[in-house]
Amino acid sequence: VLSDDEKRSLYDRFGESGLQGENGGPASPSGVDPSDLFDAYFGRSEGLFSDEGGFSFTMRNNRNRGHDIRYDLRLSFEESIFGGKRKIEVSCYETCNICDGTGAKSTNDIKKCTNCGGKGGEKKTQKTPFGMMSQVSTCSKCGGVGMIIKESCRKCDGSGRVQAKRKMEVTVPPGVNDGDTMQIRGEGNFDKRRLASWH
Repeated sequence: VLSDDEKRSLYDRFGESGLQGENGGPASPSGVDPSDLFDAYFGRSEGLFSDEGGFSFTMRNNRNRGHDIRYDLRLSFEESIFGGKRKIEVSCYETCNICDGTGAKSTNDIKKCTNCGGKGGEKKTQKTPFGMMSQVSTCSKCGGVGMIIKESCRKCDGSGRVQAKRKMEVTVPPGVNDGDTMQIRGEGNFDKRRLASWH
């Protein structure tokens, strides 16, 4: 379970009951919302039934781990038994200090996307035997960012991030096994789409 990212995620969120559906147990374990299990595998769904009486479905992909940083740490036998602290250096992407992560040469070069109205998604509606069905997909013009950059930052070439080295200290818990995974939240790569100031 610990070496499987999907199963580890379910175990972290729901405990052993989150894995019972895969092991021949009940499909809806006690205390677990089936929609949460669905969201864990396929992304978060919002507004299944629209105000117009048809269906509206938006997918948020929770399985995109492109902003995670993986670091394989080799431990001595003593460290695996007793734990301890280790200093590591990882390669990562951090916010560009010239454009402050926007990817633009200046704030005047940032314009709201006219295709999606700054929302980052395109809504397509079609008629089905069940009524009108709406689906939201990533905007084809801005790539889901919601903004268009007229002139890019020269340092980061419009990406909003630069490659860097980051030093950190990690605490290894006692009793770890080969293949165990530790997660340090908030230390992943810079993600331009998370810039709240853009929206």
